[in-house]
Amino acid sequence: MKKFNYMMVALMAMMFVVSNSAMAQNDTKSEFSFSVGGYTPNQTTLAEGIGEGLGKAMATMITFGLYDASKTAKDEKTSPAYTVQYLYRVSPNLKIGGAVTYQHTSYTLSGKNKKTGVYDEMAKNRNNYITLMPTVKASWFDKKNISLYSKVAAGVCIAFKDSKVKSGASDEEAKTLLKEVETKKGTRFGYQVSPIGCEFGSKNIRAFVELGYGFQGLGLAGLSIQF
Repeated sequence: MKKFNYMMVALMAMMFVVSNSAMAQNDTKSEFSFSVGGYTPNQTTLAEGIGEGLGKAMATMITFGLYDASKTAKDEKTSPAYTVQYLYRVSPNLKIGGAVTYQHTSYTLSGKNKKTGVYDEMAKNRNNYITLMPTVKASWFDKKNISLYSKVAAGVCIAFKDSKVKSGASDEEAKTLLKEVETKKGTRFGYQVSPIGCEFGSKNIRAFVELGYGFQGLGLAGLSIQF
């Protein structure tokens, strides 16, 4: 975690330096965007995500969530990370604002029925995650129809968990395991570090892609309106 914090500080310092040295080509003040990302910490760890996750994240990103990258033998299902973001230009190449990200995961827990010896579906677990993050974005290459940038965001991820034992479940050990039958809330540190992003299009409407890691995705794509 310390190494990750040092990386965030270093990236933010670099962003402030380039924001003061680059020449902006776009004089719009506000930016409103929507993006879709894949493979977040709600699904995988950083080590897992960089390998297997990169390809699946790109597939999810390119198809805007139509490709289900996370279905496994355990019936695990994960939605893309959907992000709505607002940024305000405070200097020629620096914007600050905030983002809200939503993601849903679910899976089925199977347990061995002591009476029949057969593995039955015992419970269904559903998780909804809402991540709120102040955001800083700095452009370091800015032309009329294309720009390159870096972005850092940090805040809180709120988890809403709902687990229910299925009717007919007879394995008492499985029921004991699922003391999460009632809905629970939990919070943890939320973040997004995107060392490189590219946006292209007209002055007011642009498409963009980012590569990084965090609660918005290992890779993400979207559309922005600037005014």
